[in-house]
Amino acid sequence: MRPQRGFTLLELVIVMGLLAFLTINIALNIDNAFKARGRIQVKLEDFSQMRDSLKIMERDFNLAFHYRDLEEEFRAALKKAQKPAAPATPPGAPPPPPGIPPATPAVPEDPSVAAAEQARKQNRVDPTTHFIGNETKVDFVSGNTARMAYDQQQADFIEVGYELKNCRRPGADRGSNCLVRRESTMVEGKVQEGGSENVLLEDVSEFRLRYFGQGKQDWNTEWNSEQGDAATKNNYPQAVEISLSIERGEDGKKRKVSMQVVAAVRFPNNAPPQNQQGSPSTPTGIPTE
Repeated sequence: MRPQRGFTLLELVIVMGLLAFLTINIALNIDNAFKARGRIQVKLEDFSQMRDSLKIMERDFNLAFHYRDLEEEFRAALKKAQKPAAPATPPGAPPPPPGIPPATPAVPEDPSVAAAEQARKQNRVDPTTHFIGNETKVDFVSGNTARMAYDQQQADFIEVGYELKNCRRPGADRGSNCLVRRESTMVEGKVQEGGSENVLLEDVSEFRLRYFGQGKQDWNTEWNSEQGDAATKNNYPQAVEISLSIERGEDGKKRKVSMQVVAAVRFPNNAPPQNQQGSPSTPTGIPTE
């Protein structure tokens, strides 16, 4: 009869130690994987919120609406062109210099046309569409809207504004800087006033705007189409640079996410620059791609 053999006590201790080590190692790896997944998920949510906020802003700037009464501009240009006829050149006098076209004889205005023009202007109220912005705040008029009901009294454009404000969620212990979007369906009065506000993004650590347009050699931190200089007055910018950053997490474990985008104003609808003769140097009303 052969003797029965088994594991010694030492061998059992070694095997149990190896199994315990492998079990703990596997559990730690699984726990680290779930924690890494959670951190990645949080970062993706941060990126997603910032991307969505920038998309909304970019769309508003893309469809910025600058109203110009082309009919009135055409009438004013037509009246300006109708100059009195030049007096006849006396005999022996030198002819006028070349390159100067003869003046167009003035056409007497029909009283009925003048009365119709006065009646047309009597109840006409043109919208005021200014673009006023600085490095941390901007207000303008945009066509990024839609009529939700067919009988809703709303124009095809709205007032839009962006700025940083302090906000706090209900029940939260502390507040933070929030990116707020203001929207007003009534385009009247000052472009900075009226409407309702909605929070787009919380925990904003940086919100910076810069503007570029015709007549400017570099990016500018201010643009005022109401009281600005010759390049900005009654003009919209051609592009807006948006820099946005958020900072979240507890002290010592802050995570920061930053993004930057340049939003093009697709149709500034600005008046063309005047050349030395006072006539437009480029055609008007041509939207840029």
